[in-house]
Amino acid sequence: MFEHFDERARLCVVLAQEELRRLGHDELGSIHLLLGVARVDRELLGVEAEALRAAVVALHGIGTPSDDPVPMSADGKAALEGANAQALRLGHTTIDPAHLLLALIEAGGGVRALREAGAIPSEVRERAHAAAGTVRATARQPGDGPATHVDDLRAGHPVAVRLGADAYPIGDLGHPQVDAQLLELILVNDTIVAQLLREHGIDERLLRETFGPADAGD
Repeated sequence: MFEHFDERARLCVVLAQEELRRLGHDELGSIHLLLGVARVDRELLGVEAEALRAAVVALHGIGTPSDDPVPMSADGKAALEGANAQALRLGHTTIDPAHLLLALIEAGGGVRALREAGAIPSEVRERAHAAAGTVRATARQPGDGPATHVDDLRAGHPVAVRLGADAYPIGDLGHPQVDAQLLELILVNDTIVAQLLREHGIDERLLRETFGPADAGD
């Protein structure tokens, strides 16, 4: 689940687990993830983590601190999945704290705690949108010359997903024909599918030997 989280987003999750143990709660949920974001990037929320923690305690109480493993709640899982959706919506290939915060607010997770801590949720959302909307890579310009989807993806440029030549984009990884180009796109990132392909001897060299250059038909 966390392969596309950047270092700061992963730290949010680690600190959320720390907050959970400190508060002695039974499940890792959206309020703990919100505390994790607050500790990583206070400017996004506009309130100190201490004030937010006090609001969480007032609303949800405190249990017995423990180092025992605990499950993740449904809203916690939804927030992590929602962060991925937020990144895809913006054409980004990595997830940062702003994407996670947007997912938390959209799902309503921790909004009451934010208000109790003195933050204005609508303003928090605007800051998160501004931070998440920061361009991760310079887009290609007309006249830059030909480039394959693989070149763009490796450079961090969004690549529109299309179901057909006349279809509207529906995502950010690209959806050419099921051919060498699509397989090479899959091999770009170290996902389970890419690992399986490589374990079966399917790599970029084999694709070029079998099909020719991935962009030969473009």
